[in-house]
Amino acid sequence: MTNEFPTAPGLEALDGVVVHKSAPEQIRDHILAAITVGALPPGTKLPAERDLADALRVSRSSVRAALDRLAGIGALRRRRGKSGGTFVCGVPAGSEAADKALAGLSPFWAERQDLLDARTLIQQQIARTAAARRDGDDLEQIGSARLAYESAGDAAGARTADSAFHSAIAAAAHNDHVVRMAIELDGAINAGFRHDPYSPELHKQAVRQHAAIAAAIESGKAEDAGRLTEEHFRATTMTPLPSGTPSTGPASGE
Repeated sequence: MTNEFPTAPGLEALDGVVVHKSAPEQIRDHILAAITVGALPPGTKLPAERDLADALRVSRSSVRAALDRLAGIGALRRRRGKSGGTFVCGVPAGSEAADKALAGLSPFWAERQDLLDARTLIQQQIARTAAARRDGDDLEQIGSARLAYESAGDAAGARTADSAFHSAIAAAAHNDHVVRMAIELDGAINAGFRHDPYSPELHKQAVRQHAAIAAAIESGKAEDAGRLTEEHFRATTMTPLPSGTPSTGPASGE
């Protein structure tokens, strides 16, 4: 079966996240993993097929096939009409097809954790560098983004503001290559739409961590900025699969 991802422009970073799987299967795995760890809770409306296809630079038919498979195992539901769309139902259970799809997440998730680890390592170095190179304009942008995150009232707003906060820190490092590297990793992890874990508790935790990171950067404390950033990313984004998730056995490298 042909794998679209390695040949799709801009998706080279996804090559290897899951091997020997078609584009619909890879998209399905991203969405199912996000549902399984609670990053996409029941009731969440997914982006439109066209938006997902544009973001991933794959065909709409690939996106549609992935969503159809998820709807078929009960993870999503389609609603027609003016207020229609594709909505998350929750973690599927009770069918052979659902168990098979969940079992396939083990190797996928192991590779995803490597991507998250890579992002953490890069972001901590970005924060260290920002603490050494930031200027007044940078601090103003970081401060504004931090306050926007603090006042965010829902998951979508928090994710957008969180991205802006870390983008402001990356800009303060004053190295365009590093910024592009961070953007590419983020795109590979989110696969077209932001779905980092979110809860009111995580939001409160991140508000405190953002404040500490911003203060360290403003004070020029590079080591503190890097350490706090690493702790922040590992605590808020590196979520393990639930222990009850079916498994096909250890992923490679474990």
